[in-house]
Amino acid sequence: MYTLKFLLLLLLLPCCLAAQHNKVVSPVYSDEYHRLIMADSASPAVTPGSRYNILTIKRWFDPKYGMQSVSVRRNTLRMQPYYPRVLQVSGSYNAGMALKTTNRLPALQTAYVQGRSEQGALTWRGPETNELFSFGPARASLEFDGQPYPWDINGKLVPAGTGNGHNATAYMNNIFRTGSLFSQSLSLQANLLENHILAREFSINLGQISENTFIRHHTSDTKNLDVSLGARIKWLHVAGKYTYAADRYSNANRNGFLNRTYQQAILTPVSFDNGQGYTLGTGQRSYSRLADNADFLLLDNGSYFKADRQQASLLVERNEYRKMKYRLTQSFDHKTENSSEGYKPGSAAFPGGNPLLRNKEDKLYQLKAAVSSNISYGRYDWSGSFSATYIFSAAQSVIRYQHPYNNYLYQRSTHEAIASYITWYDMRQWHIGLELGNKVYVSNTATHHNFFLPMADLSVKYLPQHSAGIELLFKTSFSRSDAELNIDKSLSYINLLRYNTEAAGSYFPVQEVSSFDQLAPVRHRNWSGSIGGSYKSRVTFTAGVFSHLVEQDLLPVYEIQRWVLKNAGSYQTNGIDIEVKLFDPGSRAHKLTTAHTLGFYAYKNKVTRVTEGRNYIPIAGFSDVYTTFIKGQPLGVITGSTWLRDADGHRVIGPDGFPLAAKDPGIIGNPNPDFVMKLNSMLRWKRFMLDAALEWKKGGDRWNGTQAVLDFYGRSQQSATDRTITNYIFPGVQMNGAPNKIPVDFYNPKLPVVANRWVRYGYSGVAEDYMEKADWLRLNAVKLSYSQPFKRVIQKLTLSACINNIMLWTPYSGVDPEQLLFDQTSSMGLDFFNLPATKTYGFNVSLQF
Repeated sequence: MYTLKFLLLLLLLPCCLAAQHNKVVSPVYSDEYHRLIMADSASPAVTPGSRYNILTIKRWFDPKYGMQSVSVRRNTLRMQPYYPRVLQVSGSYNAGMALKTTNRLPALQTAYVQGRSEQGALTWRGPETNELFSFGPARASLEFDGQPYPWDINGKLVPAGTGNGHNATAYMNNIFRTGSLFSQSLSLQANLLENHILAREFSINLGQISENTFIRHHTSDTKNLDVSLGARIKWLHVAGKYTYAADRYSNANRNGFLNRTYQQAILTPVSFDNGQGYTLGTGQRSYSRLADNADFLLLDNGSYFKADRQQASLLVERNEYRKMKYRLTQSFDHKTENSSEGYKPGSAAFPGGNPLLRNKEDKLYQLKAAVSSNISYGRYDWSGSFSATYIFSAAQSVIRYQHPYNNYLYQRSTHEAIASYITWYDMRQWHIGLELGNKVYVSNTATHHNFFLPMADLSVKYLPQHSAGIELLFKTSFSRSDAELNIDKSLSYINLLRYNTEAAGSYFPVQEVSSFDQLAPVRHRNWSGSIGGSYKSRVTFTAGVFSHLVEQDLLPVYEIQRWVLKNAGSYQTNGIDIEVKLFDPGSRAHKLTTAHTLGFYAYKNKVTRVTEGRNYIPIAGFSDVYTTFIKGQPLGVITGSTWLRDADGHRVIGPDGFPLAAKDPGIIGNPNPDFVMKLNSMLRWKRFMLDAALEWKKGGDRWNGTQAVLDFYGRSQQSATDRTITNYIFPGVQMNGAPNKIPVDFYNPKLPVVANRWVRYGYSGVAEDYMEKADWLRLNAVKLSYSQPFKRVIQKLTLSACINNIMLWTPYSGVDPEQLLFDQTSSMGLDFFNLPATKTYGFNVSLQF
């Protein structure tokens, strides 16, 4: 068949050749054709008698896209390409629930009731006596009399066998409950792409968190809104953003109000029930007029805390390849805080009441301009870039107090400029990067400006030949910078230093620092170096050292009835930071992926210089126990009362057989840890993922002021256990230097209560006696999640359950040693009725669409 076709073609070939005729073809042209051309173009591209015209292309486009329109004007070919437009809409919804329970609590005794020793016997003394101590008789030796009694529906306590036969009840005056939290958030985002380039963008985020906290009658509510809109106009990217956030709390804790409530609850004797009512007649019902019923403080107190924040910003940006890039950002931030945080009439510390209204308003305008450009050296292995940034900030903070009427106004404007040059060298197995720069800091509140704040950063990556995935990396950096304390950061917490521990219930932070002006800026000098490596991204190792020097640090000092900021001195911190990461992607057969990160962090700090005449500056705490800034000592060492010791360090014992306290305070502890290790692990199997976080902190001391006060009032389990100890001989020497051999009873009923082991040393005892180690090993979190992808409106569903603060092992006898004193960030190492940490059980649902 194929042979027949080729034969037929060969036979017709001569005829086809004879049919060809060589003749010039004349262009076909007519008046009608010319008229039609003239209608489409003012200047005809083709004229009679011409074969073609050369046209200029006005705008070129990628031929892979379609054509929207074509026109010819004045010998110019105008082609309008068709750019595809794609609208991408996505979003997510998250909802979560959590339950919170208190974790560690101090051990309280339930064996002994309100009272003290009288006439050689332990005697119950009821609320009408205003007794504060729980050094009364054993609860098991008492019963109710069943007679009407204003302070207890069961009657008074009388010796067993003389009442109605109902044994004395152990009332548990706990202010804590199982807290609950509900949170939800909605996020929507829309992007319009033209020619696969983002042309328009819009997003909105809404969120709310409502919580009944673990403290009774205390709630919180948080709302937030974020809206952003952006567009690309030719070569410019313009974006605007607005943020609103609102926080509401039923009680503020700026003055330690919640800590005070917790203190009053656990000091309440086991024989008194706060739950039977917090009013009696026209006054407060409490176990003593010198103490408070926790419910009286929490209910109908008129307290609140409100915080609102609004932030708006506008961004103009040019970010094109091979061209000068620049970014200009303007933002305005406005924050207000309003709180009522006083005490109502009838309170123990303020019988006539002490209302306090506080209003705070912060404003911040910021302008940030940045330019950058790539630098070409004409070689493929060398490249670089230059960048410059200018930041102008204008801030104002106003604080107004009512009763007393104190007003404070702070203002600051700063100019910061940063210029840097970066160069890279990439050649075979070597990759080297070098950054050099300088900063400028100018402020109207600083005594001088600084125009030379250099910075340098060097990184070297080495990939050995035939290394099979091995990478080695070396980094080092140095920088100097100036800074000042933010004027919107209230320093009123420092007022606590004017109160001793016994007067802490009267703490009222109504004085701020007088000014932030005419102070030398705090100078920072940082150096760090590290080496590291990786193998096929499965094993990564980094080990680094760092040094941080702070000069002219600022601390508040009380002078002439006011708080004044002073440049106190310098301190240096040196440390190491090691991290190892292991990653196993698994195999298709096992489908198990694991990742582990082990970190080790350790540092030592030391005060290296102090301003003349200021070698002993309290930082935070009380007037009798506080953290301190002392030359030659670690930053924030704990200072307080100590035992009197001889030249050899032995405790000196008094004539009555009890140790003596020294007249002057001394250094009693260092809150800084020796090191911290963290282990984070992840296991992924199919659509399940399990995360866990473990932490070990070694070293660090903590003053247990809570235990000291519980001992003083006889409410601690330790005081209940030890009050029966007799003929105890304290180790030490007598005042004449001889070894102590005088036996003592910790609590002898024949002696006044003020002579016992704990009351004799005062409200918070001898601070040195209550220093404890604050090491810990904690299982921070475990989280299990499951993800299910979809191909419809809902793209992904994620379910997760987690437990936070699961387990804690520590030799410290109080609450979680990580908790802060009155929420003060500078109070590390101090515990005075710190609120307990919570264990959280949470469940979350997340939808992506």
